Amino acid sequence: MKKFLLLCALSGLAFAANMHFEKNQKCSECHPAIYKEYQTSQHANATIFKDKIHGAVYDKHPQHWKIEKYRCGACHTPTADNLSELLAPNNGVIPDIDNETQNEAVACAYCHRIEDTAPGKAFGRNIVSKDEKVYFTKKSNPGTSPFHGLKTNTKVFENGKMCMGCHAHKSNKKAFDVCETDINQMAPKKNCIECHMHKVDGAPHTKSTETQHTFHGFPGLHGDLTNLSQYIGMKITNTDDKQMFTVTIDHDVPHASLLHPLRMGKLEVSVARDGQVTKMQTRELIKVIGSKEGASPSPTPPWLATDIIKDTRIPANTSKAYPYKWELKSGDVITAKFGYLLVKPKALKKFDLQDNKEATKFRIIKEQTFTVK
Repeated sequence: MKKFLLLCALSGLAFAANMHFEKNQKCSECHPAIYKEYQTSQHANATIFKDKIHGAVYDKHPQHWKIEKYRCGACHTPTADNLSELLAPNNGVIPDIDNETQNEAVACAYCHRIEDTAPGKAFGRNIVSKDEKVYFTKKSNPGTSPFHGLKTNTKVFENGKMCMGCHAHKSNKKAFDVCETDINQMAPKKNCIECHMHKVDGAPHTKSTETQHTFHGFPGLHGDLTNLSQYIGMKITNTDDKQMFTVTIDHDVPHASLLHPLRMGKLEVSVARDGQVTKMQTRELIKVIGSKEGASPSPTPPWLATDIIKDTRIPANTSKAYPYKWELKSGDVITAKFGYLLVKPKALKKFDLQDNKEATKFRIIKEQTFTVK
């Protein structure tokens, strides 16, 4: 069975490598609203040229400066016309900003030609259809198009399984999972589509009479967190003697609060009294990877990591309480802000991202105020 799954994984990569995919701009002719959303998404900006954080990690990665291999291309530029060469070592082929197909990033045609996904040793694989003119959808009655065929594929598209080819996990050469989307299968909400591809107003294409379509901006930490904020609850309470208060975060999400070890969650809390604001201890939600070998655990770059040496994330579908010891008075206003940084402060210098606004921006997903009675 394992040999079969491995064969499927390798076949999936072969299916995608150096195949032809329709350009994103062509899709925009009939799907202008979806294309506009897609352009703002991280799928459209997944290359090392557009995503400066991804580019900074690539610049430091030994695969770049030792063997000139862009392994990330399997998920970040899957429609590149020289994908096989990008993935192969020691041939001098590296990402090229002038290559139009590489700049297509995670293209529309690529995702809609995913027939299935398969597990892989380092990361998952997408099994991509060889038929260039047929696209998959979750709709039971997909209708017809004068430009391409449409097929229903509910087993992959209805619950977001097509996401897992790239987003399931990423392990290094030491067989350690640097990041993973470990979905809690007991969670009441465990569908990628519900959170990241919700329904919005507007027809899906120019000839449609439908009033809604599936959002293709793929909300996440890089973009607008408005839709995702509904899955994060926050409650502030104080003890009867007003000597302590607690901020509780309800993480109604089927995976941990952070997936990538470069990120950091942050809870900022302050107390305002008579015009004076006192900042409380900032709570950090992080996953630190590294090595437990030697005298003490130490952080390492992702490609050298073998262990999780610190984990303060909120697990899937759980609540976590953060207590603060503080002598409160009636009228005090407590403000709590919970959000994320794309790059944790200790990693900024390592990747030369100290001055990058995207890397240092605090992205608030939930904010709550509470007045002490």
